[in-house]
Amino acid sequence: HRPVCVRAGSDTKVVIGKGIDGDAPVPLGVPFEIESPLFKGKVLLRFRSADSNDPKSHAEYFEGRKRLMQTVVQGRFKRPVRMSDVYAGSLFVRPLAGAPPQFLADIMDAVIRRVAPGLILDLSSDDPKVICLLAGSAQSMSIDTPGEEPDITKAEIEENVASRLGDDVGTKVARRQVLGDPVEASRYEFGTESVYTFHSYDDAMDYGRGTMHIPMYGEHDIKP
Repeated sequence: HRPVCVRAGSDTKVVIGKGIDGDAPVPLGVPFEIESPLFKGKVLLRFRSADSNDPKSHAEYFEGRKRLMQTVVQGRFKRPVRMSDVYAGSLFVRPLAGAPPQFLADIMDAVIRRVAPGLILDLSSDDPKVICLLAGSAQSMSIDTPGEEPDITKAEIEENVASRLGDDVGTKVARRQVLGDPVEASRYEFGTESVYTFHSYDDAMDYGRGTMHIPMYGEHDIKP
């Protein structure tokens, strides 16, 4: 899958057929099963600038779209978890090349937090991160009875949360606004009985080229 290699975390088991060892890369463009102490389900990953295990669907998905990557996570939580405690994004183990000066990074973080309080944009520290609340950042989210969950290989996943979470977060806009705020999100919980599907895509982070487009800063080199 050059130039991208994706491996599961140390506490996550990946199952493909009879399973793959922890050092093997996961497939791209096709679903694979995962299990961790918190969650069990499946994942689909697509990166525009990386090879895919399903070239046809890869080309069809990115055709006519500005998206650089797609992530779909579907499954069930093993224990109840507050939505304010579940984040998604990128964690880096080394400082980034071309990181902005700390004072500029602080300004960007302050400005962005006013718009998206659940987003943590830390680019200049020794362990950089760009993470946000999963329930408030996914482009679409579906909560379903087991057996009625959507097909994660589809290009789009329909929003379906109102019946479980209420009308206050019943639309995409309302959900992302409410559940993107840690204070508001703490009032909601991921349960164990439903199947959750999170569909996210990104037109800023390009892992193949090792760059990220940041408001007020432009294209940023994220390679360590």
